Amino acid sequence: MREVFKLFEDWRRYNQDQYSVGSDPFYGPPPLINDVIDCWANDGIRFYNEFHHANGMAYHVMLPTNELEFHIDRDVSKNDYSFLAQQMIQNGAPMNAVRIDVGKNGRAIIDRDVEIVMAAKQVGLELLPVSFYFHEEV
Repeated sequence: MREVFKLFEDWRRYNQDQYSVGSDPFYGPPPLINDVIDCWANDGIRFYNEFHHANGMAYHVMLPTNELEFHIDRDVSKNDYSFLAQQMIQNGAPMNAVRIDVGKNGRAIIDRDVEIVMAAKQVGLELLPVSFYFHEEV
């Protein structure tokens, strides 16, 4: 896998782009959030930079809801997301993508969209659209 990252890093230098490797650097299953963190923290590479536009929303990738739970930064009560869960049942999907803030300090947190993740878990959605935002520190 290290060789693949090296290949994309060389291509990035050729393209004069300092931060990104493209929207879909790999074919197959999407990388785990920890892989995205490692690329940003260790090599300064933004794993995703272009959004996919589908179903009226923009997002980078669809990820399993149970993986997102590990990166939630705050507690939320069931009352905070019960209405959102009902909307997901009616629409079949959340209204917007889950924002994940990734820092070069090796952390990724979900702070703004905790309710979306918890509501999706409650209604049994297996995958959620995710957008990554890269920072120096989170």
